[in-house]
Amino acid sequence: MLKPVNRHIVVSYSPPEEKTNSDILLPDDYKPPERNHVVAEVLAAADDISFGCKKGDKLVIDKKMLDEITIDYSTYYLILENYVIGVLEDG
Repeated sequence: MLKPVNRHIVVSYSPPEEKTNSDILLPDDYKPPERNHVVAEVLAAADDISFGCKKGDKLVIDKKMLDEITIDYSTYYLILENYVIGVLEDG
C-alpha cells in the first residue's frame, strides 16, 4: 500500500457505469454530462491532513484534480487535501 505524504490522500474511486434503464435510443456519439464532483472512500491519509480524515471516510472531491498513478501493476488514486469539498457523515 502506498503511504501518502505532504497533505495527500489515497482514495478508492470507481467511475460510474454508463447504463440507461429506458428504451430510448441515443446516438452513438452521445455522452452524458460529466459530473465534476464525486464520492471517494479514504484508503490512507498523510499525517498532516488538517481536517483529520481516516480510513473509511467518504469524501466529496473535485474529480478533475484526482491523480491516477500506477506502481508495480497497482493503481492508486490520490488527491491533495485542498480539493476535498467535504466529508459525508452518517445519518
